[in-house]
Amino acid sequence: MKVSIIIPLYNKAPYVTKALDSVLAQTFTDYECLIVNDGSTDDSEAVVQSWLSRNSQYTVHFTLYTQENAGVSAARNHGISLSTGEYVCFLDADDWWESTFLEEMDRLIAEYPDAGIYASNYIYYKPGKTHVALSLPRGYIDYPKAYYEGSSMPVWTGATCMPRKVFDEMGGFPLGIKLGEDFLLWAKIALHYPVAFSEKPLAYYNNDVPASLRATRNLHAPEHHMLFNLASLENEIANLSLV
Repeated sequence: MKVSIIIPLYNKAPYVTKALDSVLAQTFTDYECLIVNDGSTDDSEAVVQSWLSRNSQYTVHFTLYTQENAGVSAARNHGISLSTGEYVCFLDADDWWESTFLEEMDRLIAEYPDAGIYASNYIYYKPGKTHVALSLPRGYIDYPKAYYEGSSMPVWTGATCMPRKVFDEMGGFPLGIKLGEDFLLWAKIALHYPVAFSEKPLAYYNNDVPASLRATRNLHAPEHHMLFNLASLENEIANLSLV
């Protein structure tokens, strides 16, 4: 099972080294890592180039691509279009994994082969406020119920893995959405496939990032916000009812 890891990169120079180190430390090694520099205006690209140079004996797994700024969805979709893995994972440039994250995804896939998406528990990281996000049991989860009843997203981008064929079938991340583009994709997948969950907290959601570097720093126009684009899910449900 080969895994393609996609890291979208936009102005995360202080953080991306830790993300790359966590990929390099994985105990499961049948992977490729594609870093997509989405038109960064800081030193992000130079930091990655320096990291690749320092780790040149290992970087057969790692490739850096650069594109004009087009947003995180476009960067992730571009990375997938260049990838070769049977499964895909996503890691933002300011987050990181425990060394056994991919190993656990491989185990989860073997246990629940019919799932359309695999997710692990994760940790909200902020000095003095670090905590495990979820208390869900291992196995298939009721995604809508877990989402509406929980205090945290049951599927978070940095703690997911999915079959490449499912990603392609769903059309990738929706373009033009600047907040909640990942939620729309996970919800769409959950309408068609089971969602498998590992109770082990193996990914870190970094909340110790300045507000100026966060995607949520600004209010977004309705056309760019997931809450005003739920009609796509309603259409999906309507189409399913006709089958």
